[in-house]
Amino acid sequence: MHHTIRKHLPLAVGTLGAAIFLASGPAAMAASDDWNSRSDPLVAWDGGVKQALAYGTAYTKDGSLKNHTNYKDPRPGGDYVYTQSDYDVYWPNFQGQYHWQGKCCTDQSARDRSGDWVDQYDAYYYADIDGVEKGRVYYKVCEDQEWSPDACSINPFITFSL
Repeated sequence: MHHTIRKHLPLAVGTLGAAIFLASGPAAMAASDDWNSRSDPLVAWDGGVKQALAYGTAYTKDGSLKNHTNYKDPRPGGDYVYTQSDYDVYWPNFQGQYHWQGKCCTDQSARDRSGDWVDQYDAYYYADIDGVEKGRVYYKVCEDQEWSPDACSINPFITFSL
């Protein structure tokens, strides 16, 4: 009897290992996409002058759409700069027809004017939305201007299958 237990133990451990691998599979299959770069950043222009710079990585992880941004004031000591991330999901309405929800859930970074690159992490948890199939991460960089509309970059997005 003791010999039989030892003989089947590797099979049980192997089965448990496979179950753990399968259970953790979706988390390991996260998608990511870099946008712009430090050498070619997204730029907020105003009057032909660079006001704010950013680059980053949008990704999916643990049931969330996420955006890691790096942003910088190219003219230290001026007005404050910040990044903004917005999210959108493609999911069924009450009639079962799929549609984009529309931009929601805005995250803005802290304001900074140091001239150093600053990290920012933003996220939107989508996993509790029934039937969600796709998600989008919108991103932009802006200069916070007190007496006029903020000078902002274009506002591109990255789409992920969820």
